[in-house]
Amino acid sequence: MALKPLADLLKWKKRFNFQLTLSGFLIRMKTSLRCIFLFFMAQNYNIKEREEYWRQFWQDNEIYKFDEKSQKPFYSLDTPPPYVSADHLHVGHIMSYSQAEFIVRFKRMNGFEIFYPMGFDDNGLPTERFVEKKYKIDKAKISRSEFIKTCLAETKTGAETYKKLWTLLGISVDWSKTYSTINEHCRKISQWSFLDLYSKGRIYKAKKPTLWCTTCQTAIAQADLEAEEKESQLVYIKAKAETGEELVFATTRPELLPACMGISVHPDDARYKNLIGKKIIMPLTGAEIILTTDEATDINFGSGVVYYCSYGGGECIEWLSRHPKAKTVNLILAGGKISDEGGKYAGQKILAARQNIIADLEKAGALEKIEPIKHTVHVHERCQTDVEYIETEQWFIKLLDKKEELLKRGKELRWYPGWMAQNYENWVSGLKWDWCISRQRYYGVPFPIWYCQKCGEIILAAEKDLPVDPSENSPGVKTCPKCGGSEFAAETDVMDTWMTSSLTPVIASRLVADENLQKKLYPMSLRPQAFEIIRTWLFYTVAKSHLHDNHLPFIEAMISGHGLDEQGRKISKRLGNYVIPDKIVDQYGADALRYWATGANLGENLRYNENEVKKGKRTVTKLYNAGQFCFSHFLSKNYSKLEVKNLPAEDKWVLNHLNQTIAKATKFYNEYQYAKAKNEIDEFFWNIFADNYLEFIKHRLYQDTPDETAKAVLYQVFLAILKMYAPTLPFITEEVYQQYFKEFEKDKSIHVSEWPKEIEFELAEIEIAEFNLAVTVIAEIRKYKSENQISLGKTIENFETEISVSEKYFDFIKSAVRVENLAVKK
Repeated sequence: MALKPLADLLKWKKRFNFQLTLSGFLIRMKTSLRCIFLFFMAQNYNIKEREEYWRQFWQDNEIYKFDEKSQKPFYSLDTPPPYVSADHLHVGHIMSYSQAEFIVRFKRMNGFEIFYPMGFDDNGLPTERFVEKKYKIDKAKISRSEFIKTCLAETKTGAETYKKLWTLLGISVDWSKTYSTINEHCRKISQWSFLDLYSKGRIYKAKKPTLWCTTCQTAIAQADLEAEEKESQLVYIKAKAETGEELVFATTRPELLPACMGISVHPDDARYKNLIGKKIIMPLTGAEIILTTDEATDINFGSGVVYYCSYGGGECIEWLSRHPKAKTVNLILAGGKISDEGGKYAGQKILAARQNIIADLEKAGALEKIEPIKHTVHVHERCQTDVEYIETEQWFIKLLDKKEELLKRGKELRWYPGWMAQNYENWVSGLKWDWCISRQRYYGVPFPIWYCQKCGEIILAAEKDLPVDPSENSPGVKTCPKCGGSEFAAETDVMDTWMTSSLTPVIASRLVADENLQKKLYPMSLRPQAFEIIRTWLFYTVAKSHLHDNHLPFIEAMISGHGLDEQGRKISKRLGNYVIPDKIVDQYGADALRYWATGANLGENLRYNENEVKKGKRTVTKLYNAGQFCFSHFLSKNYSKLEVKNLPAEDKWVLNHLNQTIAKATKFYNEYQYAKAKNEIDEFFWNIFADNYLEFIKHRLYQDTPDETAKAVLYQVFLAILKMYAPTLPFITEEVYQQYFKEFEKDKSIHVSEWPKEIEFELAEIEIAEFNLAVTVIAEIRKYKSENQISLGKTIENFETEISVSEKYFDFIKSAVRVENLAVKK
């Protein structure tokens, strides 16, 4: 056992090609017991063990905690509060949250006091449906309070799942600043928002056709829709005109025949001019409908005759606005069955009624033909059910009259990438309905409203009493101010989850008590989010901030793409094509997975690629080994000061490349182009530093009197490399920084140290050009050795080049690539 240290020493000597006597090396080792420990420490970086160590270190030392008394400029984030209704999280989650966090770490190192809270969206329909499905709950057989209790317990578990994953990944959240969208803090702010907008005349209640999900049995908003292409049938139906002539119309929804309220043709369609204004007798129902003209009718669709039903779709509602005298029929019930208005089809599910009506049309001789088609239908994004329009009484926020103002807000916002602004503009321009904010569900933030049972007067909660639950609390008045009635009924609907999520900048800023400080945090500096919720979270947040405070909710928006599987499909629980991040981290480490997340530019989709994760792990290993190499030469001495006068050419060369890399990486990070920044850093670390500069200076480090300038340059360059990698690879950079640099840099963590700055030194362009020729010759000699299967460490006797390199670099080239004699062909 006594010989083990000596054996280790000899292995290190061979590995680094020490060109010094063993006794000389050991003499220098005596300068520091710490250096001896470093020299004989294990050469392999135990990823799992060390990453866990640094997670605990960051937590114990409150590295990421927001300092309310800081004099630094504040940088605040409106962090996406993820839905906690998930058993498994996947690399798609990792991609978007990591990409935002790269920017956070960069900003922290650039002197900003970071306000980085974390919220959890445990409110509303997604959670409710998740609990129903997971526990197979029939809400008809469970009380409201029991159901809510189950939801709360489940969301607590879900929040812990997210927290565990973010901690595992090293996401630098301040865990002392958290919220859940159903807690008292958020309920109070949500209800305040309702009262404020109600007092401003922006909120109203109305009975009108409403987007409706028959599976969830609730009203939904336009933003809750997804367009999905489905196979269907175009059914051609024959009807008789009062003149005895036959009229054929085509529809994909024959089941709505009992609700037909109109039939139209285009005024320029010559085929039907003689029938305009005549009665058309509907088959099966016998209803008599007047044929009208309507310029919105598409002459080329089907037969050019369109029938309109209440409420067969948005086009039917729009037709009704142009033909207000038409009689409407409420045909579809909340649960997706036909109402009593459907006659013999009453009680049937929609699809069953469709098939039965088609069969009856055929029996009656009223079916001309059926064409198979593919068409786009709107489905509820939460359950993929085809959306219906049902006339119900709901609460709305008036937005349509504010479209131009909201478009202007979108132009004021700084978008990264810039082209994502078009998604916002398209959405706002295409708005057709005010925002429906009420939901017929159990779980959510209650409306702070009671109704007088005598006269129906609306009684609002007092702001000082918020939050309230009208089903459990009494109003702040004993009698109705309108009629003097003393009995009140609670509003049973709950708010749309976006009513709360649209307030996240306010919710987060009010996690601090100081009102002056709140004003510094809101508007937030940055909103990071995925592109598919521009139409929901981002739009609703902009709308709320505009209506409440007349300003933007955040200054910049950083929009990410989707995580995709290796086949290019969006990663989702529904497809079951997700890779569990915990397993990847266990095998390759958190830094390696974070490295993969840098693989796409902002706004672009990113396929999961295990090879990129492996490349990340190789980078981690290379950084660790490079650190051990550097520290074995530093011998615990302080090289933090660099004298830049009379630097050798290779030192100027590497510092010049370093300055260029710092400048580019800084520019790209400031533009949120973390992928381009990482590429620049990779190129410098692997090609300039590891493959070339370390080889260039080995002879200076291993000579009997090692070159102190080479060590000082090595110190500056490698520390800068670590700092530039720190936003993406937080664990390995902390590991290497703490091993040596912390003693001289004094910062408690590399993640609160200063972002590297360019090093000023004198450099003429001719020097760059001349030395680049020398580097080209070195590459040429390396290639020659490789092609002739000669070890790069073996000295060759002669080499002749056609490159006109200056003779003043001959000794340098010969030392760098081990050549006895070098000549330039004349």
